[in-house]
Amino acid sequence: MSPPIRYLENGQLAENTLFYGDNLDVLRRHIRDETIDLVYLDPPFNSNANYNVLFAAKDGHQAAAQMQAFEDTWRWDESAARQFDESVQSGGKVADVLMAFRTFLGTSDMLAYLAMMAPRLSELHRSLRPAGSLFLHCDPTASHYLKLLLDAVFGPANFRNEIIWRRTGSHGKVGRFAPIHDTILFYAKDESLVKWRGITRPYMRGHVEDNFIKDADGWRTNYYGNVLTGSGTRGGESGKPWRGVNPTPKGRHWAIPGVLLEGLEAEFEGLSQHQKLDKLVEKGLVKFQPGQAWPIYERRVKPTDGTPAADIWAYQPYTDGTVFGTESGIDEDVRWLSPQDAERLGYPTQKPVALLERIIRACSDAEDVVLDPFCGCGT
Repeated sequence: MSPPIRYLENGQLAENTLFYGDNLDVLRRHIRDETIDLVYLDPPFNSNANYNVLFAAKDGHQAAAQMQAFEDTWRWDESAARQFDESVQSGGKVADVLMAFRTFLGTSDMLAYLAMMAPRLSELHRSLRPAGSLFLHCDPTASHYLKLLLDAVFGPANFRNEIIWRRTGSHGKVGRFAPIHDTILFYAKDESLVKWRGITRPYMRGHVEDNFIKDADGWRTNYYGNVLTGSGTRGGESGKPWRGVNPTPKGRHWAIPGVLLEGLEAEFEGLSQHQKLDKLVEKGLVKFQPGQAWPIYERRVKPTDGTPAADIWAYQPYTDGTVFGTESGIDEDVRWLSPQDAERLGYPTQKPVALLERIIRACSDAEDVVLDPFCGCGT
């Protein structure tokens, strides 16, 4: 039996802990309310295979020791019926959704799977802090059912994203479009409080070359029109004329992009909006071009600059050198694992470490507590 988790006086988990056993039992007995910052789960689904964690020897051969992690097979039987009845008797929206599933699916293996997932998702919701998030990794066979179940547990308003991850490079002839993606469902405990640190992806090299001007130092500078204003009018200084330009008639207001102030925060602290604009002019970062109705700004592009990461995470082979600041291909950091990858353990559903890194960086801080209740990623 695993030892209980130690908690500090402030309720924070004291140290990393690995549990071996039924995660529903572990969640109920050992995980306190609102003590988890981020949950990632990759639950098994109906591949009719016993997954084993394989420990490879130094010479590459399989070690004799194997530990069965779980049996990925779901059947509607007495145990599944009992778990279904327990969830229904608890009442609430989860019970309503399960009853609807039974009407549509009957007493099928899929219903057995969903009956297994329902109480575990409820326990994970209970364990999350108010600013916490949950990412559920699944395949398209069950993702639509799981989304309805998550809507019942978390509330539809707390759904954040459906992320598409390309899990393989190719597929055999199957008489349909090749199934090459998984789905990751992202939910917040409370969308008004959710911790979001965000991540960016680099610009494409073609975008930089088309829109930026190469300078003598090898950096690229760019002039955008209308970027010093935001949509909508304002009653304060940001809505007032500055240097003869009035944003209000155009339905806009002065708004300085944060990227323009990077590294200058201390110098600009306490300045009003117009004073900040004046200082940017003094530094040569904001200019008035003849024939232009709006002042424009200049900035240098760094390899670390980019656009907010989108909800499709798909490595594109043979795109090496097309991403600005790197020789890597598009989304190469989250590329599926190939048989030759040193990272690969031989675990059938193993996910690349970088895939988990994206999620962890986006929704947690250092020292936050992350819970993986299935270890289905094998990472």
